[in-house]
Amino acid sequence: MPEISDGFISFMVKQIEAIDLNWIGDIIKFLIEGVGITAVGVILFTLILKTIVLPLDIFSKFKTKKQSLIMERMRPQMEKLQKQYANDKNMYNQKVMELYKKNGYSMLGICLPTIVSLVIFMVVFSQFSTYSQYANLELYRGMVDAYNNVAAEYVYDEEGNQDGFLIETTDSDGETVYRVEFARFESYYNAHWDEPMETYEELTADVQTENDMFIVIKDYMAGFARQAAADYYHENNQGFIWVGNIWYPDSMLNREVPSFDSFVSSLNRATNLANYEESYNEVTYNLSAEKQTYNGYFVLIVLAIGMMFLSQFFTMRMQKSMNELGTVDGSGKRTNKWLLIMMPIIYGIFSFFYSAAFSIYMIVNTTYSFVTTLVVNKALDVKFRKLEERQELDKYLRKPTKAEKKAGKKKR
Repeated sequence: MPEISDGFISFMVKQIEAIDLNWIGDIIKFLIEGVGITAVGVILFTLILKTIVLPLDIFSKFKTKKQSLIMERMRPQMEKLQKQYANDKNMYNQKVMELYKKNGYSMLGICLPTIVSLVIFMVVFSQFSTYSQYANLELYRGMVDAYNNVAAEYVYDEEGNQDGFLIETTDSDGETVYRVEFARFESYYNAHWDEPMETYEELTADVQTENDMFIVIKDYMAGFARQAAADYYHENNQGFIWVGNIWYPDSMLNREVPSFDSFVSSLNRATNLANYEESYNEVTYNLSAEKQTYNGYFVLIVLAIGMMFLSQFFTMRMQKSMNELGTVDGSGKRTNKWLLIMMPIIYGIFSFFYSAAFSIYMIVNTTYSFVTTLVVNKALDVKFRKLEERQELDKYLRKPTKAEKKAGKKKR
């Protein structure tokens, strides 16, 4: 091997800036990290959120049930209007509005809670998307730190207080580089050499130039750094039964550890990812098996679609009268049939393109709503049945006249 002067080597990989979370993201983070199991943390967050908005859901279901009963009471008149104004939609709508007003029927009480729930869903959806990117990036940032921390084992200070062969410094561009002292490398390698690793002579047998020596040293260090990054991944990766990484979709089209292009496309809130492919491939070098492993098998996607279909079907049954009588030509019923198809498809699209964690959220959210709907409707059926038995249901459902309102005020 020729005489080689001490020179500089680049070893550290670039770190990526963290993604900031807002207060909702901080709550999600607190629950998930507090529980320690990601899927359980997501379920707990969903249950807490649904419990907080439960009074709004109950109010919505109560209004829906009441309006449905009013519609049933108006059915003979509505059917008569449908026949009478079959060829005049505008007049039909006008007469229907008059009938609604007379009987105290209002869609506002049903629509307002639904709108509020939709707003809550969109806010949570946005923050789940942000947090999934945050969690993915933090996992990778931890791998980068594990990779870079290996350098500390090889660095020594000017007084030689550490048993290494690198001195950390910066180049003219301010980038971190290391000055290599080849004599110390030989000493270090021989001191730490162990079977089945090559002897120093075997390691450097093909070295002809200074650049060859840099490659030998860098490969030597990279072997340990790559394994440190892989170990960090296995110790901190957040999977869920069959799903390799819960922050990617439960899909055979995704891999547990994605390609660089897929990694970048999943982090639209991250910055400084330009010219980063070499660093990414280096940090994930020892995760080749995970790069070939399916991240899931569409199970959560199918469950999300199935639960939404069941929920929509049950909701349509509840609003049967409104769907049949809301329009003169029955178009309202056809519209709701389309919703029965479209809403599960929309949920499927969300599950397909967003994380498995969000799919879990949607499944738990829909299941919670479905169960509470069954319970609340059962309770309301009992309530309205008792009113009917006491012959007070008509009075309860019917909108009081002005004279009745005045009479009520005089009594008070």
